[in-house]
Amino acid sequence: MPPPAPALDAGAADLATQAWLGFQHDDPQPAVAALPALRGTLLEPWVAYWALQPRLQGASQQDIDAFAKAWPGSLPLKRLRSQWLLQLAHRKDWAGYLGAYPAYDGDDPQLQCLQAQAKFETDATDTAAQVLALWAREPSGGAGCNSAAKALLAAGLIGDEALWARLRGFFADGQARTALQFLSALPAPEAKAVRRAAQDPLGVMLDAARDGVPTDTLQRRVLVLALFNMAQQDPQQTMRLLGGSLRGLRADLRAGIAWRAARSASVQLLPGAAELFEQAQRIDPAWQPDPDTWKWCLRAALRESRWALVKQATWALLHDGQPGDVAEASYWRGVALRATGQPAKARALWRDIAEPWSYYGQLATEALGRRVRVPAQVPTPPDMRLLYQEAARDGVREALLLYRVQAYAPAAWQWRATLDDADDAQLHAAAQLACDQQAWLLCISASERMQTGVDWSQRYVMPFRQQVAQASRSTGVGEAFLYGIMRQESRFAPGIRSWAGANGLMQLMPATARWVARKIGLDGFQAEQVNDVATNLTLGSAYLDLLLQRFDGSQAMAAAGYNAGPGRSARWRGMPLPDKASLDGAIFTESIPVEQTRDYVKRVLANATVYSALLGGERQSLESRLALAAPARTSTSQPMP
Repeated sequence: MPPPAPALDAGAADLATQAWLGFQHDDPQPAVAALPALRGTLLEPWVAYWALQPRLQGASQQDIDAFAKAWPGSLPLKRLRSQWLLQLAHRKDWAGYLGAYPAYDGDDPQLQCLQAQAKFETDATDTAAQVLALWAREPSGGAGCNSAAKALLAAGLIGDEALWARLRGFFADGQARTALQFLSALPAPEAKAVRRAAQDPLGVMLDAARDGVPTDTLQRRVLVLALFNMAQQDPQQTMRLLGGSLRGLRADLRAGIAWRAARSASVQLLPGAAELFEQAQRIDPAWQPDPDTWKWCLRAALRESRWALVKQATWALLHDGQPGDVAEASYWRGVALRATGQPAKARALWRDIAEPWSYYGQLATEALGRRVRVPAQVPTPPDMRLLYQEAARDGVREALLLYRVQAYAPAAWQWRATLDDADDAQLHAAAQLACDQQAWLLCISASERMQTGVDWSQRYVMPFRQQVAQASRSTGVGEAFLYGIMRQESRFAPGIRSWAGANGLMQLMPATARWVARKIGLDGFQAEQVNDVATNLTLGSAYLDLLLQRFDGSQAMAAAGYNAGPGRSARWRGMPLPDKASLDGAIFTESIPVEQTRDYVKRVLANATVYSALLGGERQSLESRLALAAPARTSTSQPMP
């Protein structure tokens, strides 16, 4: 017999739900009202956190200390400490910050920067080296590191060379506006020149093209900033100038700018982007782009069937990329090898990554001429002793209770923190415990973290079978595709709400839900019905059906439209090669310029392919789901939300 669910009476559960809903709207009062009824329960620290956190602006260190005394070692306390440090920095209470920081056990670089600023502000400690190292980590610098840098710049502890290097980094990363925050640290003429590079980069470039590459250090620096800025806005014009009148710039500077321009052209899906990457390489063959730039090079080369460039990009990713790049690079390198008459080498690469559970593994499986199949035998259930051990852990029970009261995000945070050091056997048991209690989001989360083996009965759960089957019959959208969408959208948490306001299993925005309801004649639809399982599935599947109709059955384009909007999906397909009647669906997916949508489409279609194999239905093939991406017939398509 499985362990019982953690106990919480219905009245207390409702109060906890209201407390969480209030917290999401920065209203602490429901949590304050609920706290007496939840004293002594596992949810007490979370409800206390929801009561205190929205009021941090008026809180004191004594409030934080009292919370720490009441719930030491809790996840809400850890979150509260980091938010309290931000509040102290906002108050410029640097002595208080230094007093509170030792209790913080995280590694947020922004909080580390603020600690360095606090040391400087309280006793003039020179922390410039620490701040400079942290400041360069992210393109925008980050609020904490930007604050610390401004303080050290004002004191003269960050030198001109370091500042100019960081300004160049901002411009190179498309953050010219952020760079303007630091102009007060420059003499007025230099600040004016940098401002012009941000606001009129073409003018700076044309001046240099007319007068020649400046020999003056300031003017040359400003020209480089303008070129980086223009590389984002007009990469083709930038490349023409680099190869023409601005050839006098140092080769390494021109190469860095050229790679940025080529990358920008790839992001913008401009025709000829692959050629820009080849031009960038010729400027300085010794220049080494970062792995992310090589990925944009790969995407441009794929769109234009430049197989030699595909081979070069994938070689770089296999040797200098991240471990997570191996499957992507191996698959596409195999495609290039096959296209250039080396099928045996292609098959060798595909055999190394072929498996049924991942996007590139499925593509490799099918490239080898095999069907995507899941293991025939039912996975072995976890050991019952471990199941009871996991059920007895406070953190596990706390996460399950949070899930029960629909506090899905805190449930996921608590779940991950509790299972942080769990081995595969413990993760397997925890996943089963969550599945048994229909906490599907938590079940999938634990199962996906297992390093060895896949228990598909956990990782690819199929709840709400009756409602899904009904939605599939009414619209013609396959059950496997619906499950693939839901697994990615909501992890089957029926009442979940996104930060953007999307609701329910299929994460429908209110305006979309109303539009679809009118479209299908769902009389009397009310906004609050969107979280009803059957209604949400009816509306979501109908919307998905309309997207499939618009995109001639391409699930890749429909999934992209579901995530980012149908207009953007159609625009992405039409931009790269408008003269082509169709584009391979896998290349369309790889080319999606928004990372979140690109990953979403890959995961949805890989999920759907696994579900199809489990259900035994049609389209048990990722390639058939990708299909050919063709331009939408916009002239006959009605606007869709």
